[in-house]
Amino acid sequence: MLHIKPVQKLITRASILSAFIGLIGCPQQVRPSVTEVQQVKIQDQALIGEEQLYEANLKDLDQPAIDKTTSDQPFRSQENIVVSEIPVELRKDSVIPEQPNWNKRQREIARTELSPKGKMTPDTKTTATIELINVTPLPAPNPIHSIDETLISRKPLEIASEQINRQNPEASIRTLDSINLDKLSETEQADVLRIKARAHRQMGMQIPALRFEAERLKFLINPSLNASVRGVLGELETLQDSLLLDLGSGNDQLAGLASAIKLKNSQEPGAISQWLRKYRIHPLLKANLADYQFLTTDKLMSDFRLTVLLPLSGDLANAGRAIRDGILFEFQRRNTEVSLDLQIIDTATLTMNELIALGQSEEAEFIIGPLKKDLAKALLKSKPKIPVLVLNRVQMPDIQSIIPAYSLSLSIEDDGESAVEQIARINKKPRIVTLYTDSPLGLRAAKAIVKRLILVGGSNGGQFALDSTNPETAIIKSFGVADSENRRRNLSKILDLRLQHTPRIRQDMSSVVIHTNPKRVQQIRPLLDYYYLDKTPVYMIGAYRPDLKDILEDLRHTNLIVTPWDLGTSGKKALEQRPLAQGALGSLVAIGIDAMDMALRLGFGMPTSVQGQTGYLTLGKDSTINRQLSKIKVSKNKVVVPIIWKPVTSLSKADIFNAQQ
Repeated sequence: MLHIKPVQKLITRASILSAFIGLIGCPQQVRPSVTEVQQVKIQDQALIGEEQLYEANLKDLDQPAIDKTTSDQPFRSQENIVVSEIPVELRKDSVIPEQPNWNKRQREIARTELSPKGKMTPDTKTTATIELINVTPLPAPNPIHSIDETLISRKPLEIASEQINRQNPEASIRTLDSINLDKLSETEQADVLRIKARAHRQMGMQIPALRFEAERLKFLINPSLNASVRGVLGELETLQDSLLLDLGSGNDQLAGLASAIKLKNSQEPGAISQWLRKYRIHPLLKANLADYQFLTTDKLMSDFRLTVLLPLSGDLANAGRAIRDGILFEFQRRNTEVSLDLQIIDTATLTMNELIALGQSEEAEFIIGPLKKDLAKALLKSKPKIPVLVLNRVQMPDIQSIIPAYSLSLSIEDDGESAVEQIARINKKPRIVTLYTDSPLGLRAAKAIVKRLILVGGSNGGQFALDSTNPETAIIKSFGVADSENRRRNLSKILDLRLQHTPRIRQDMSSVVIHTNPKRVQQIRPLLDYYYLDKTPVYMIGAYRPDLKDILEDLRHTNLIVTPWDLGTSGKKALEQRPLAQGALGSLVAIGIDAMDMALRLGFGMPTSVQGQTGYLTLGKDSTINRQLSKIKVSKNKVVVPIIWKPVTSLSKADIFNAQQ
């Protein structure tokens, strides 16, 4: 610097001083200076991943770990740090390792080993060691394939069969559920049923297994048919009589076999004729079984004779006549398909003995009615010889009879169960708060909701009766508004302050179901918003009214459980000129149509799962015909969306699996 001008010397010194100050002031990781390099070690190390070695090196440094995500070359940055710590005079005399040969997959990694933790003293020596480590990349792991992936190219039936052989029935059933039956031949459909039966047997479910085996019979021919029929009959004969009676009340192939076993002991001509009409194409008739040849000796009646028992006079005359209009409408529509003989009797003029005698007579093949619960129970307890479809909700398991009996009605239980099913489709484990009218009808709805909640895996958030004059009392209690207010009051006393707050209602409700009547719906729904319900879905049962469009302001953000008839079915349009089909009695006309349709389906062995006028109808295990209702959704913007309920499409809903599980 002797030859530099004074001004330049000043500038140069200032620049060097600024550089040193900048280096000292930068928030970099500070390491003690390295005063000596003792040696350079060349080591071969076992296969170590780069990330593991990097983390091991950081542990040797008493410094915060470096975020590996900030650089894709952490080892090079570490190498630069080490070299910068070696004084210039030492670098000239040190042995610098040769640059690695990248073609040999080697890499130079620098590591600084520090003295023990503590303050550095002038006598403390720090050693910097530069190591050359031979790092060979790990071999790529072998791909792991699941069992299902190895079977992608194979047919689903083969996959399901192999899953059964591996004792995995649940996976086999899922595989079978993914099959499109329309593309299967009869042989393949028979295989599906066979595998399904095996799967249910592995799960210890004998009755469902027997159902699938019985359905499979219609795809078989002799001699396989004879052996299979004999096998299913042999298992059925070992069951208890009560269970055999329950199975015989169905409408599938297994019900036909169970009924045939009971007929083998009685062989009543009228009962045999009814069996032949219902199971006229049953595989049992094609099997050469000597002990069941009696089924082919009786002749089928030409007309299907029905007797209808309804109150056409007295207090329930209007209800009985509305149901009669629906039955006559369906009778005229179906009389072109099958030959029908219909007789309608006024139950208001019948004595109890005459009613029981009708059930023991052979002049009819099927009875629809009666409507009153006491008459229905009396008829069923007399053990009629004719199948009966009562138009009231009666507990069928209490009735033991050889001839099956069924129940169909406009019960409030169907509304409550439908609301739970609608909610369960959106929320897999719903927690429902129920508000119901303080009446026997409301209590029945609340009990049905709890019962269905258990079946769908939900939970009960509480049930509260609505007072006829002050319904807000139950709402405040059910939402927890009173609890929130009590907490504010207690806190105000503790702090000696007047606190202003907005009550916070309970947050564990997934939905609220309300049973009310059409007159009070305008009063109940706005109260929910007033007490901070906000976005929680609301389902109302028993609240539909024809002038719905005129009260949309009070029904925003609400789901109303309704029958398809309320939404406007083809039957309702066809009967719009009938006075009884309009207004409150219209639903009774609809149940009359459904009753006639189900009687023909039960009498002729047709499928018993169908979209009816009053809901989606399905024959249950307890011989009750369940109704799944639809809904009307009213948005916050007062947009009305009708939604018809339909069952989830799956293999078990196909015709060959129509039997109840």
